[in-house]
Amino acid sequence: MINTALTGAAGLGQPLLHSKKTNKLARQRAALQLLSGAGSGRSRDSFTISSEARKFSRESIVALVDKSANVSREELSYYFANYKNPRAILDAINFSEGVSCGYNPAFKDYGVMRFHYNGSRQIVPNYAVPKMSAGALPEMRAVNNTLVLDDKSYYAWTAPSGRRYPWAVFNGYVGWASSEAMLAEDKDMNRGENSDRWKMRKAGNILSNLAQGRGLWEELYSRKAVLATCEKVGIKPGFFSIDAGAGKHTYILQESGDVINVSKEIKYLSSTNWINAGYKEGDTFSVYGNEYAIDSSGHIHVSEDDTFTAMKVKFPRRSI
Repeated sequence: MINTALTGAAGLGQPLLHSKKTNKLARQRAALQLLSGAGSGRSRDSFTISSEARKFSRESIVALVDKSANVSREELSYYFANYKNPRAILDAINFSEGVSCGYNPAFKDYGVMRFHYNGSRQIVPNYAVPKMSAGALPEMRAVNNTLVLDDKSYYAWTAPSGRRYPWAVFNGYVGWASSEAMLAEDKDMNRGENSDRWKMRKAGNILSNLAQGRGLWEELYSRKAVLATCEKVGIKPGFFSIDAGAGKHTYILQESGDVINVSKEIKYLSSTNWINAGYKEGDTFSVYGNEYAIDSSGHIHVSEDDTFTAMKVKFPRRSI
């Protein structure tokens, strides 16, 4: 379920250009005309919003015109084309690259979210960013130590405080949805290590690194934090895998909280020419409980899809 208080705008006759010679009052009037649809045969408003929300929208548009330099019709084209489609606006923000936001509670900054869409920069006024209901989203949960998250999808994350937050999954990124995180009312507050924001950032970084096949550096993530994050999504010590839109990655989670990158180890073992490394054809490696013999090309052939029963790799005795 997606809840939104959304106000559209009339078509622009000309690009919005910031000029030092332009009178500020004239810019504000133009902004309010843009917001209200003045001069157009039909209004772009497609939702009923409160007077407070309309004030928010008005101030945001004024800030957009007054503070932003060279804001053109083209940069607003995605917003204008999708003003009746809040899900499309959400997806464009959360599943695009280069997302940034000008924001403060007094609307003294840019008042827009920026992102790259199909090779062009687009902007959406802050007031028009839809809000999500985390209570309607599914939790992230591993099945048989396999965590599969649909790419370009939304999930709920329950913070230690008990509050649920909307998270996004996109090409291996797993974390608090940008459309929510960047506009959170407590953006400049509660940033201590015990805050929801801090703990979610850490958990999201751990899951994102695992989903992208990257290492978990001990100086950034304690073993305790890794264990807690894995446990929260249903991953127990032993072999586990994660797929969040950037391919399947397999690991071993040890009781200590150490993580062994099985995918990386398998790639190394399969790509190395072991005859050139001093072994001979027929020498056998024991890889996580399975035996693999060196073939005539000098390689062993291990697959992530194999069933593993042990947590160690044993090399054969090298010929002298």
